[in-house]
Amino acid sequence: MYIFWERTTLKRWNVYRVAFMTCVFSDLIAKDYHNFCKGIKKYTMDQLLMQYGKGELPSHGRTRMLWNVDVDRMYVSVWVNCNHWIALCISFVTRNIQEVEAFAQLIPRIVKAVQSLTIQKHLHITPYNVSYVPMSGLNRLQCHCGVYTIKHIECHVRGLDISMVSDENIWGARIKIMWDLWEAANDLELIERMSKYEPIKYSKHAEYVEIDDL
Repeated sequence: MYIFWERTTLKRWNVYRVAFMTCVFSDLIAKDYHNFCKGIKKYTMDQLLMQYGKGELPSHGRTRMLWNVDVDRMYVSVWVNCNHWIALCISFVTRNIQEVEAFAQLIPRIVKAVQSLTIQKHLHITPYNVSYVPMSGLNRLQCHCGVYTIKHIECHVRGLDISMVSDENIWGARIKIMWDLWEAANDLELIERMSKYEPIKYSKHAEYVEIDDL
């Protein structure tokens, strides 16, 4: 997803006003939706979601582009039930989401929260519409779902027919992703950009998790 972001910001792809979220964002949405379901009146949005809506996150893809102002749509990879990857396209223009209820409920709240007070007065929080793209006859082997997720996002953002990716060429697509990662790791322009990486500044109340060495 980081490579997709770089290709758009560097104008290597002729695509504008889009954002790319990592699976960390989708995990945060799932966590916050659990709190949302406990009661809307008591719900308080996680401040990290605000940072995403302002383009401050993900840190390696910081754009400072405001959702619904500078960005018209975004793409998200989602890990479903701990056994399957899917791709989402979320449109701020048509208020449409391809898949999952948590995003339909929380995305409009994030959009409103990051706007100026003047604009917030005119925004009404209503769930986004959810639509599904049928994938009949594809992904007969579950090990390919991650590859399908990445390639479907790439096809959609570039205006290509997602039917270009199939079980017949999915192994080739897997190898192409591997090559793209290797190429990016040796791209001097991307290396220079990564050297300027600035981690997000967490509040003093943020929770930290210790990870043992393997």
